[in-house]
Amino acid sequence: MSNPSDTVTGLSRRTFLGGLLMTSAASAAMQAHAYVATNAMSPLVASPTTDVVEDTFNALLAFVLPGRDAYSVAQGVSDSDPGGAETGVVNVFISTVDASTPYVPAFSSTVATLLNQFAMLVNPAAASGPFVSPFARLSFAEKAAVFQIMDGIEPLKLLGGLLPLFTAFFAFSEAGVYDPATRTLSGPPLGWTLCRYSGVSDGRDECLGYFPEVPHA
Repeated sequence: MSNPSDTVTGLSRRTFLGGLLMTSAASAAMQAHAYVATNAMSPLVASPTTDVVEDTFNALLAFVLPGRDAYSVAQGVSDSDPGGAETGVVNVFISTVDASTPYVPAFSSTVATLLNQFAMLVNPAAASGPFVSPFARLSFAEKAAVFQIMDGIEPLKLLGGLLPLFTAFFAFSEAGVYDPATRTLSGPPLGWTLCRYSGVSDGRDECLGYFPEVPHA
């Protein structure tokens, strides 16, 4: 009888988590897309431009990982350290959201539409402001209220639960500084800096054990 662990040999935790997120995202996409297709959206947010989508996702990154950027400052929760909006992952994030749901064209636009639509419900004054995205004009608490609304709508529960997780996954990843052509990093990822991770190593002193190394005879 084969060992069940054989089926996962060579499967890293990152690959497993990434695959799980993609699979869950696909399911969430189908439910969310059906909801958008059957519910009238405000003309202000129904057909978001590239700028609006990028603005919305930057605001989402700032919500999950606040920093010193304009989005974090505007939401009223910021930090002296760089945050999610400064990782440089927003375009990769958007592309991955779209690639994870090829049967729903430009799913990132659907996500932006939902976030901005509910932003208008939470705070009608978000129809105008310093950002092109209504969601980006909300306070931190108001952004949280958007996700509370999604959690109360059955077709959107899964998407509302996954978005913060998916966003955090990218905010702490190497995506913002990874060059796919050379398969190298152009600099230290923000996630490494925030977690005080020094980078890839063949070994670390902390992992040598509890006893001092015994010298060879």
